[in-house]
Amino acid sequence: MRCYAAISIVLVHLIALPQLQVPSYLWFVPAHFGNGVPLFYIVSAFGLFVGYSGRIGRRQELREFYLRRFLRIAPLFYFMMLIYIPFCRAMWGTTIPLSQFVSSALFVFNFVPNHVTGFVMASWSIGVEMAFYAILPLLLFAITGLARSVMFLAVAVFLAANWALAFQGTEGVLALFSQFSLMAHLFYFAAGIAGYYVWLRLRLTSPQIGRVVFAASLLTIVGLICFASQIAAFFGTILGQSGGSGVKTAWAVTLASAVVGVSLYPQRWFVNPAAKLLGNASFSIYLWHPVVIVILDRLGLYRAIYASFDGASLPFLASVIATFVALIPVSLLSYRYIERPGMGLGARFSLLRPA
Repeated sequence: MRCYAAISIVLVHLIALPQLQVPSYLWFVPAHFGNGVPLFYIVSAFGLFVGYSGRIGRRQELREFYLRRFLRIAPLFYFMMLIYIPFCRAMWGTTIPLSQFVSSALFVFNFVPNHVTGFVMASWSIGVEMAFYAILPLLLFAITGLARSVMFLAVAVFLAANWALAFQGTEGVLALFSQFSLMAHLFYFAAGIAGYYVWLRLRLTSPQIGRVVFAASLLTIVGLICFASQIAAFFGTILGQSGGSGVKTAWAVTLASAVVGVSLYPQRWFVNPAAKLLGNASFSIYLWHPVVIVILDRLGLYRAIYASFDGASLPFLASVIATFVALIPVSLLSYRYIERPGMGLGARFSLLRPA
């Protein structure tokens, strides 16, 4: 699932950053593939509850949880922070303020309005993720069943809707803070938690139920895309100014259902070796892809491709292929030599016990 989330985000930014012309029949890619980030959040919450539910009960276990989460994210993120010092100067002639560098290094930039987007491109979601890690142990203690998870989802949706209303009409820094704060995205994590408890209920039933759930979720995703304007109008009529929250909630529940379906019945055409490999390296793909796209754009590759073909279909396909040809090797290398050593270090620390 992380593989498909990463690919969708790469495609969105490939269109947005170089402003590529997209074939008309792919209109839904820039409009809806940004939901790859919520899918990351849902998978994260689902997986963390699978791994840690009922397993954090002592101070030592709590310490190990935070240490392993830190070592999962920090090594590659710190490496990218260093990369961005010369990258920003070379590409845009800018320097990174010390205060923003420090807030990113401490993973508190999600709570600082001026820094909420992060200076590492697309890192705003890392700020959200780390803020969620901070409160996860509390959620593990408080949310102990399906009923509580559904209640938490309802509360998170309510908070997100009112958060958006509180910042309605704001511009600049405040608007960005409203959009990228944990409060605006907590309900995606809540959907993943609810999905975990649904999975617990269904995992001992027939695997075919998983196939049905996954197929239904895919059909619902198609419906959310094809009838986006009608669905938005429907929620707008019912919820008024909070109609956007209704649409996002529909996406959250649908994506969580897809995660549940895949977990119950991993179909070979979807869960394949390539998807597993890229899914493992999805964090590297996510952090490297803006750098790769900006560099290829500055080198004039995309302009050359579009000048060599007529229309938009072939140039866009060639641009996608060229981007992934450059992106995948560097992502696999950083996964192998930066991410995995960090995870290994976290695993070794978890074996230590107080004397």
